[in-house]
Amino acid sequence: MALRVFIFILLIISIVSILVPIDNNNVESLKKDIALVTFNNSTMYTLDDIQVTRVVSSTKTVRFKSRDEMFDATFLNRVKSNESGIFDIFNADFIEKKGDALKFVENVKYDRNGFISLKTDILHYNLETKIGYNKAPFVAKYNNNTLLGNNIYIDIDKTYFKSQNAHFEIGLENKEQ
Repeated sequence: MALRVFIFILLIISIVSILVPIDNNNVESLKKDIALVTFNNSTMYTLDDIQVTRVVSSTKTVRFKSRDEMFDATFLNRVKSNESGIFDIFNADFIEKKGDALKFVENVKYDRNGFISLKTDILHYNLETKIGYNKAPFVAKYNNNTLLGNNIYIDIDKTYFKSQNAHFEIGLENKEQ
């Protein structure tokens, strides 16, 4: 009799365990973003039908499926204008590129042929619209005039600056009295 009860209980437990879903508490391994290609001391050129439009050099470049990461990188972009030889030069310790959006991080420096320069810790830039912005302190120079502030908005095509909490210092060293 005890054997029948034991077998009957085993039968009921097996039927219940088949019908009742049991949540597996094991954490599934997360899909890690694996690098597709890695380059060391790389230089990339972008060409159009006339000239070189962009040069990117870095000590290390890692290409993922949805983004590119560049370390100790210099991003040189030719300005489309009637004057030849005008370049926008961005330097940063880290650059992340997702589509047309670039994110420059740590020791960001921007320079346009010596008459416009910008130093900050972070800068977001869109290659399509040529607009850069951040929400961090910055120091900008325009023809030896200094602009200090936070939250910069810069339109590269129109050479247009906009910022909050700005302090503008005009360089007067070459003016006659």
